[in-house]
Amino acid sequence: MLTHYGPTTGTHRPVTAEVCPEIHSESTAEWAKQQFGFNASPRQAEILDNDAKYLILRCNRQWGKTTTIALKSLRHALNTPNTSICVISRTKQQAGRLIEKVSNCAVHLGMKIRRVLGQRYSFKFPNGSEIIAIPHNEDTSLGATANILIVDEAARVSDKVYFNVSPFVARTHGSIWLLSTPNRQAGFFYNYWHDKDPRWTRVFSNVHDCPDLDPDFLDIQRRANPHLYAQDFECKFTQPPEYLLTADQVDRMIRN
Repeated sequence: MLTHYGPTTGTHRPVTAEVCPEIHSESTAEWAKQQFGFNASPRQAEILDNDAKYLILRCNRQWGKTTTIALKSLRHALNTPNTSICVISRTKQQAGRLIEKVSNCAVHLGMKIRRVLGQRYSFKFPNGSEIIAIPHNEDTSLGATANILIVDEAARVSDKVYFNVSPFVARTHGSIWLLSTPNRQAGFFYNYWHDKDPRWTRVFSNVHDCPDLDPDFLDIQRRANPHLYAQDFECKFTQPPEYLLTADQVDRMIRN
């Protein structure tokens, strides 16, 4: 079992002879356009250029959240030597897809693919930074540390797993980035989105911000299953149709 994914205070991973490319653009969105031809939408640019410590992205399916966060992660890893980024999702393969995008972009910049020892879904940078996918379970990640924790499809990650991995950033004073399409009116993603804690930066974007999506496809989806369409594309937190009450209705009953 691995118990440490990143550097603790005062330690350094060995740096290879290979050198990370220099970044001259101050804007991550502009850098992504120059290097990879990624034309960020206004909302995507807002995520790329946001330096919030605690960040929540609530967006629709096919929004481009994995690519956007992969580019944000890559820029941070290149700029910050010896940084550790951990990615968790509902499955390790899902988390690995984000890391694959990071790896492909790094290769485009001239870097060689190097894995973290013993970690299939990972990438090690020449400056000692690394990004690693961790499993969705309650015990294998205990004791690990990271500078950034990314929770992909956070609405589908269990509360027990999230509250086991979130302490990764406690000692490093690190960041947490939550990104997801809504799922239900419960869980840490739903709760963080609706609480009033100003330390979280919340960014909302739905299908109306995505003009590239096929309107015929969207109309078919909406007609076939209005409930799922509202959740997946309008980004509403909905209860399953078989539920008699919504979370908002229960909350109002309790308060009254």
